Amino acid sequence: MGMGFGGSSVFNMASPSASAASVARILRDYVEPAPARPRRILDVGGTRAGFAAQASLPAQTQLVIANPEPGVGADLPYAEDLPGNDPGFDLIMLFGVMMYLPPAELRKLLAGLRDRLRGTGTLLIAEPDPEGVVGRVEIAAKTVYALVKSLRTPTRFHFHTKGETEALLRELGFTSVTSREDLRPRRPFPLPPPQPPYFILAARR
Repeated sequence: MGMGFGGSSVFNMASPSASAASVARILRDYVEPAPARPRRILDVGGTRAGFAAQASLPAQTQLVIANPEPGVGADLPYAEDLPGNDPGFDLIMLFGVMMYLPPAELRKLLAGLRDRLRGTGTLLIAEPDPEGVVGRVEIAAKTVYALVKSLRTPTRFHFHTKGETEALLRELGFTSVTSREDLRPRRPFPLPPPQPPYFILAARR
């Protein structure tokens, strides 16, 4: 999946998963308690130090983390590794992952995650916004850093705008796509190092 998938706190401070207040709002809006059918959450690309550390989960709620990076506390490497008879999820999160995936792989992943949602479940996407001054600076910085870190096999980034992502979600069959920039962490800017704000989209079938 590429460099950065370990969820370093330094480079993810603008992610909703880095803020206890943002995580609480996500749980309030998408993971209401339901004793009759315990809620299930899938965190794709997450770590035990991210959303899981910030969340006070409702009783019996199950959180599954899919991340191929070693040592991040993941339950399985990839969402594709879930068994075919998995009961599905009420909330699937994809935070800061899309930039590591070429278009064909991203399309395949999103289609697979759509099929893992159950009922009125939500796919919540948060991705650094490549537009604007800070976004363009980050694109350049990540590209240079990848080359410095590994000259032989540098990470190839694939930046996606909010508009492109929304169009792809609708093309893949999501009938409701809502902007949720209110879930951004309320932190003073610029962050150390300066980071673009994330665009946040909530999608339902």
